[in-house]
Amino acid sequence: MPRSPVHSEKCENATKPRCVCSTCGGSAHGWQGHLRRARRGAEGAEELREPAQRQWEESRRRFEEKGRRVPTLYLRQAGGGVVVAELVAWLSENKVEIDQVERLGEALREEIFGKELRGFAEGRARRDPDFADYGRATAGHFWCDLLVEIANALDQAEQVSDKVPAWVKDSVLEHEDVKEWGPVRRVLAEAALDFLWKGFKALLGADFGTAALHVRVLAVLICPDPGGHTRVARCCLRPLVKEALKEYVDVELNPEWLWPEGRSERGGGSGPAGEAVTAR
Repeated sequence: MPRSPVHSEKCENATKPRCVCSTCGGSAHGWQGHLRRARRGAEGAEELREPAQRQWEESRRRFEEKGRRVPTLYLRQAGGGVVVAELVAWLSENKVEIDQVERLGEALREEIFGKELRGFAEGRARRDPDFADYGRATAGHFWCDLLVEIANALDQAEQVSDKVPAWVKDSVLEHEDVKEWGPVRRVLAEAALDFLWKGFKALLGADFGTAALHVRVLAVLICPDPGGHTRVARCCLRPLVKEALKEYVDVELNPEWLWPEGRSERGGGSGPAGEAVTAR
């Protein structure tokens, strides 16, 4: 199961949705670069904040000029860019959170993707050669999908922590996104969920609320397109804007309107747009 031993720094520092890296299978996408920016403090945060603000303002201008009412993909993506920039700013002022998110990310990249899932895929590849390039099957919106459901399950884990893995599998495999997955990706998702839960449990501790926050942060940072990926936007961007980032992102960004419930991946809501985001 050959893979390039050298991972591209472009993938680690990616901020655009075009990166599909089979070397890391998406397990190192974006989050390492974002955490490095956060460790640099205000300077690193500003590296994302200013261009994200400009993109949002330009997208809003185009949206309003065309007289639209339903949020378009480019507007949702621009809104996601603003939230990511402010998330990095929040991390830059909360170094303990950086350390915890980094521990989760390294466990995902090294232990889960690099060892556990690799061994599982190698075993399956002896019978089915489609599993040989497992990194290609997990690139894109794979890890962020799984992390979203782990975070959702953690919201309720205080009462039923022993049932979380089964809940997560049901949520992932019954979601509308799965219609586009092939059989290899489905099998890898089931295995990866077991590995993720086993690997994360020791790192997350007993405070499930804080654990859900850290998993949501990693889901956003690892996602190739958090504003355009409805699952991540609804389940991670929205709660982050309302809670951890409420003093960083103006609430008039209106995440309920940008990423409403009950719409397809490219769908939208209706109603007036929120005012432009004002960074703190």
